[in-house]
Amino acid sequence: MPIRNKIKAIAGSKGDDTNYKFWKRTGLPQSTAYRIYRDATVYPSEAVMSLICKVYGVQPGDCLEYINENLDESKS
Repeated sequence: MPIRNKIKAIAGSKGDDTNYKFWKRTGLPQSTAYRIYRDATVYPSEAVMSLICKVYGVQPGDCLEYINENLDESKS
């Protein structure tokens, strides 16, 4: 997938360097928090993204990044 979430990096930069700390700070359901934190290919829903932005003081664009797959293939 060419779009990845950067939530693990954002949480880590704020001191939440484990999925447990991310879960506790956000108050999301545990399965949702762990899935989003561990899997960069998971896209948060609008409600979850809004909560993450509020808790960490970021914008939605800070949480996602586009990866050009064509560039990745040319590096091989």
